[in-house]
This record gives sequence, C-alpha cells and structure tokens, in this order.
Amino acid sequence: MAWAPDEGSRDFLGNEFLLWLWYTLYSDSDTITLSDKSEVAVMVTRSLVLECPRGQTGRESITSDGPARLPEARRAIQVGKMPRKAGLTCVRHDHQYELTLHAETLAISGAKLPTPEGDDERARLEERVTLLRHLVETLDLMYDAFGRIRLGANWPKELTKIQKWLQRDERGRLSDVG
Repeated sequence: MAWAPDEGSRDFLGNEFLLWLWYTLYSDSDTITLSDKSEVAVMVTRSLVLECPRGQTGRESITSDGPARLPEARRAIQVGKMPRKAGLTCVRHDHQYELTLHAETLAISGAKLPTPEGDDERARLEERVTLLRHLVETLDLMYDAFGRIRLGANWPKELTKIQKWLQRDERGRLSDVG
C-alpha cells in the first residue's frame, strides 16, 4: 500500500476499514451486527475526503448529505483514491452519534453526542462521559467487525466482491474505469 513507506506499518488498515464500510453500507445493509450481538446503523454523511496514495490523481473533498452515494465519489475510488476521512452517523442502542473519522489514526473529530438529560449538572456530566464511552465502544466494535473479516480466511472472497463493486458504475453496470 502506497500510504505506508514502512512495510511494518499498518496505517493503511484505516483506509481499508473506511472502504470496506462504504462497500458494506452500499452493497449489503446500513446495519452491521457487532460481536456483542448488538447492531449499529451507519451512514456516511456530511463529508468524504479521498486521496490518491501515490499523489497522482489528487484529492477529492465531497460535502453532501450522502457523499458516498454521489457518482463523483464512486469515480474517485475507481481511479485509485482511498477514503482518508469520512463523516459518519452511527446509531446504536437508540443513541445517535455524528462524527468525522480519520482513516490513518482512527481519530475522531467533530463528534456530536446526544444531549444529556436532567437538571443536575453532575448527572449530565456523568451521562456525557457514559455516552462518550459508548461511542468509542461502538467504533471499536465496528473496527472489530472489519478486523474479523480482514484477518479471516474469507478475506480473498470479500476482496473479490469489493473489486467487482468498484468496477461497476453508479447504475450497477460494469465500468471501463480502472
């Protein structure tokens, strides 16, 4: 992977995670079953930044309610750009979170948590901490779902499906891009 000049580095896994998430949401379902048997509904929202790992085809920043559904986003990944940053909306256990996830570091920015309820300031602060922990747990479980597939015996089959998906145009026909 061109992102990682150090072959011992695994920084590219964040890019693969976002691409796998995009593929899964587009092809399978907007709900992912997690290892704790809960489910998370995920949408790529607000923004999507894609960049060519080798610096040849530039950078694409897309701002929209559903940026991953736009044809220009699809064309960007077909020509080799990888997701570097994505706005996500995640709903798990009736809690909705909005955030931006950075691929290389899996850092979160701009996280919007549900508003804590109640009149007591300390109780609201404790609920906010609990919601923050729940958000981190949700993201960890999502990455775990990816990791189980990525490191599993069926990864070559999954990779083939992703490659076929990338070859299709926005109408589902085979594309000549690639």
